[in-house]
Amino acid sequence: MLKWIAVLLLVTPAIVVADTELEFHLCSPYVQKSMTGERTDMGWPVYVKLTELGATSFETFTEANIGKMTRIVVIGRQFSRATIWTPIPSGNLHGIFSSQEVATAWQRTLEGELPAAPCGERKS
Repeated sequence: MLKWIAVLLLVTPAIVVADTELEFHLCSPYVQKSMTGERTDMGWPVYVKLTELGATSFETFTEANIGKMTRIVVIGRQFSRATIWTPIPSGNLHGIFSSQEVATAWQRTLEGELPAAPCGERKS
């Protein structure tokens, strides 16, 4: 019986952490422009420049969530996922993808008709 209690106590924090992973949603008021880059050792990059409103919101989000795993989401799909180690005031984001075709598709999505909402932080 004590063995099961110990297992439950060890597993519970992991379940709570998994349930509270943070998301930052990109939307039309937040994205100024995007572009694909040249292939790197890690894959094909897509760069996103946020508007002033988006950059301010993302900086506030990163300041409040240092050390936490976060996802950047576009129209319900994960654009990137990383742990925040420092506030990001620049408004410059990027994702790395496995092929030029996937990167180009993301760039088109970001330059296309993004919804006006949801924008900013949401808990998944």
